Amino acid sequence: MIENEYILTVVVPAYNSEAYIERNIRSFLKTKSAGDNIFELLIIDDGSVDDTPQILDSYADKYPQLIHVIHKENGGHGSGINAGIKYAQGKYFKVVDSDDWVRPEAFDKLVQTLQNSDEDIVASNYLWTREEDGELSYKREFKEPFKGVIYGRQYDFKDIPPTTYIKMHAMTIKTSILRDNNIHIDEHCFYVDCEYILYPIPFVRTVKFIDEDVYCYLLGRAGQSMDLSKMNRNEAQYCRVLQSLLRFYDNLDPVKNAGCIPYITTAIGRIYAGYIKIMLSFPASPENKQRLIATEHELKNRYNAIYKANINKPIKALRLSGYLLYNMAAKKVSHPKRAGYGKARKESNEETSDRN
Repeated sequence: MIENEYILTVVVPAYNSEAYIERNIRSFLKTKSAGDNIFELLIIDDGSVDDTPQILDSYADKYPQLIHVIHKENGGHGSGINAGIKYAQGKYFKVVDSDDWVRPEAFDKLVQTLQNSDEDIVASNYLWTREEDGELSYKREFKEPFKGVIYGRQYDFKDIPPTTYIKMHAMTIKTSILRDNNIHIDEHCFYVDCEYILYPIPFVRTVKFIDEDVYCYLLGRAGQSMDLSKMNRNEAQYCRVLQSLLRFYDNLDPVKNAGCIPYITTAIGRIYAGYIKIMLSFPASPENKQRLIATEHELKNRYNAIYKANINKPIKALRLSGYLLYNMAAKKVSHPKRAGYGKARKESNEETSDRN
């Protein structure tokens, strides 16, 4: 068993990240906590074939107490998280993607909270970030995790509204929950952060929310898995993750897990909404319409609670129309407006996210 040498392990899965990994690392170096030996930056080089390994090793040589690097064969984003769970030396565990970064002052406040907390999850806020012509712009994805939240209060997990959705960017979780319960994420697959944020939930008893925008989530980078065209090509992988989550749902004990089932039900409903979005991204045709309707009927028959938990307004409208709005919905998804803040590439707070 690995002893907790740090209050926090930040895991950064990295693959061919030479263009942006230094911004990630430098954001942590700017924190006051970096010099206090209270958190580690555990970077998992996932078989990169560019200069990422050399960049990582140079930083690890310069900051050996802070930066630890593991080089491994390519296995995908989930493989990086699995390696992080195996080697983390912190009491708490947080994933930050290699093309994202943290706000130093907010991160320091998160670390301070962790030092004085024992909740199973500490959830912070995060910012959507867009870079255009060398300038960064930021927008908080949602105002608060749920209406009336009291920041800094310890909640029993069963008492938070089931519509709350603690995404990867927000979640900091006890490492022991991941390790002691053998949490394992699918490898060689996109969209697995859905698994990472849901598989531990049956073992979570307490949660605290803090009003700090810790995480900066970069939008619009070419090749990200939440790019709609890439989601279209990777439909099978998204479906694979959705099926894994449904098997996980099937195995929940209705008595033992009663306190978390509403939360998990709603969360899978959000993820399913992302799958419907992918199906709508294909050219409108009678065949694709029938495939979508068949998918909807299967969910309704087999997982009625998840079907009813849908909070996505466009999907609700599609259902209420008896799918007569299919052509309009498919056109809207396939040709999204520029308006909004990256929604053509990235989900709203009603769907899901992942990159690899």
